[in-house]
Amino acid sequence: MTTNSVVRAIVAMSCGALLMLGMRALAATPSPLAQQFPEGERLVYTKLVEAFRHNQLPDVVRQRQILERNYPASVHLDNAYYLTGLLEYQKGHFGEALQSFDVVKNRYVKSNKRPSALFAMAMTYQQLKLVPQAHRVLERILQEYPGSPESQRATMQLKMEKVKR
Repeated sequence: MTTNSVVRAIVAMSCGALLMLGMRALAATPSPLAQQFPEGERLVYTKLVEAFRHNQLPDVVRQRQILERNYPASVHLDNAYYLTGLLEYQKGHFGEALQSFDVVKNRYVKSNKRPSALFAMAMTYQQLKLVPQAHRVLERILQEYPGSPESQRATMQLKMEKVKR
């Protein structure tokens, strides 16, 4: 399995999970800030998800910035950064993708997207031929998230790395 096919699989799985998150976001109760801003937190996040589905990176970034500026405590910010990173990765903007994944890693330590962001970070490092950094992140996933789907993928990547040597 190549790095690109692994990333495509991650993106495909993330899109399924994303649909579920989008549905939950639509069912959430509006925050007090949603009444102050005409676009509303849910609407901004929904626009971000739609832009992601249509591979529109500038729109994803714009909606994430609106979400962060108007709703700094939004429960969707971790997903917004994660989706931004995925799209940046797909578009070949690896430096920007690393920055987006790093925000999820450092700012949203308890986020359910953190292990996925770490794995995506490792795949981005591999794309950049920064194998030692990728290896460190994969090992970190194994330590911090044992038994998770990401740790299973990390194990597979580490085994593939050994085969390549």
